[in-house]
Amino acid sequence: MADFSFLHVLSLIFLSTCSAVPHFHHGHQVGTITSHSILEASGLAASRIHSNVLYTHNDSGGSPKIFAIDKNSGQRLATFYIEGAHSHDWEDIAAGPCPNGGHCIYVGDTGGNAGNYEANYIYRVQEPSSIYDHNLRVDSILHFKWDQRDCETLMVAPDAELYLVSKTSHSHDSKVFHVPKSAWGNSNPVYVSSNTHIAFYSQSPSPVGGDISPDGNEILLKTYGHVYYFSVQNHDYIGALGTNPTALPYTGERQGESVCWDAQGSGYYTTSEGANSPLYYYARYP
Repeated sequence: MADFSFLHVLSLIFLSTCSAVPHFHHGHQVGTITSHSILEASGLAASRIHSNVLYTHNDSGGSPKIFAIDKNSGQRLATFYIEGAHSHDWEDIAAGPCPNGGHCIYVGDTGGNAGNYEANYIYRVQEPSSIYDHNLRVDSILHFKWDQRDCETLMVAPDAELYLVSKTSHSHDSKVFHVPKSAWGNSNPVYVSSNTHIAFYSQSPSPVGGDISPDGNEILLKTYGHVYYFSVQNHDYIGALGTNPTALPYTGERQGESVCWDAQGSGYYTTSEGANSPLYYYARYP
């Protein structure tokens, strides 16, 4: 009986440790995005190849471009024109594995422009091996259809599966959708559906960005006023997003629509649309 009690206590300690929500420092401004080319930063993604690089893009309109910025200063390092892509309403960006190996950048042309436009394209490009101004060719285009009007959250898991979260006027109406990597290469639109609603509530249209951690065990979702944390068990991302999240530290921004983990999962970045937007980093406590 004593041995059983000891093992039972150990198991409880183990489970409580595994389910504990990590703590993060308050936001530290590491830089400012001063480039006149980046006035509506609407997404962030940490490079898997270049240790000092974050990728971002502008919101609706303009040319189909991805920008590399320095994660420690916000300085623009390079501009990549994406050949074969169109920019109607780019809303989020993600970096992670390609379906067949290597490292890719994913951009969601998924915005609704107040519900008046539906593009619903995801562009995939290979991560550039060098950071300087040049063109990148679209590796593949995925066209999808669904019953939602707007989306500003595109995330890629470590197995190259994609997840979308719709943006609605009330966050509890938002849904999470799985887009399998097998959907790439289809000449016809791929239909996606969902029965899972996001658990948190926000008074503003939400969510406006999100990211899956590099190890696949954690998710961040962002509203205009909060950053929310979800713990993932057994790679069940849809199930995780249906649970009650924890609010993490967040420094208020003018129109902050961007959040991403750093490449090690040691903290997260946020920034906002607008000229001279601060770049904040929130380090995880050891």
